Amino acid sequence: MEKALLGESSGGRDGLFRRIDKSTSKFTRRSDAITHGSPFQKAAALVDLAEDGMGIPEEILDQENFESVAKFYFIFIRFDIIWTLNYFAMIALNFLEKPLWCQNNSGHSCNDREYFYLGQLPYLTAAESFVFEGITVIILVAHIFFPLSYEGFPVYWKNPLNWLKVIFLCIVVVDLVAYAIYASPVAFNFLPFRIAPYIRVVFLILHNRDLQTSIIILGGMLKTYVNVLALGLLFLLFSSWLAYVMFEDTQQGKIVFTSYGTTLYQMLILFTTSNNPDVWIPAYK
Repeated sequence: MEKALLGESSGGRDGLFRRIDKSTSKFTRRSDAITHGSPFQKAAALVDLAEDGMGIPEEILDQENFESVAKFYFIFIRFDIIWTLNYFAMIALNFLEKPLWCQNNSGHSCNDREYFYLGQLPYLTAAESFVFEGITVIILVAHIFFPLSYEGFPVYWKNPLNWLKVIFLCIVVVDLVAYAIYASPVAFNFLPFRIAPYIRVVFLILHNRDLQTSIIILGGMLKTYVNVLALGLLFLLFSSWLAYVMFEDTQQGKIVFTSYGTTLYQMLILFTTSNNPDVWIPAYK
């Protein structure tokens, strides 16, 4: 094979494929080369994809109908910008929708900057928030289930990440339906909290591999932090007992260390420097 399979302009998602020889076809897109090209052109297109950091799932390559399902994969990655923007829109919604605790506060408006620190945010109305969230959920459903078109059910459900996405999607849908019923005038008027704002952050983590890697690293460090936390807690329990015994009969002890539980709380304040002077003042007096 004397001539290169890819020309100099092959970089980028829509890189151009040059003619290998007079008997081969010319493809203007890598997706066309993969689905309709010769084995050499398919290999060149796959290598070109890998260089750009966009690989095709290995399970698809082993399927007999690879040529027919690959086009759905390329349609899916063409909408990457929409999928990504939708996840950021879901995060932005956390700051634009009125919290339930604020909506239920009849004494003060959610826009009262003197009472609420975030009162000047451009909060959406209940209807606007519902429409905004509904659109993001529809796009989210499309993003989660679109891979079924090229992976198929067996391959799709083998991935634990897809299971997590579907489970969290069901939770978000149930939460949205409950909120819609709560916002309607003829339904129940009590909703303790919404879990959707927290699940939106989880979806962003599931979508971004870098965030997933960071979570895995933090999980590996968790054992060390738990050991340090347990040691600090043990020291707090022992020092609180020692302080309670030593100052039990003193005037300051009767004021500050009235019981072991109170001593534990006061020592926690001392150790974390949350508000040490309040604990020191009786001793100075």
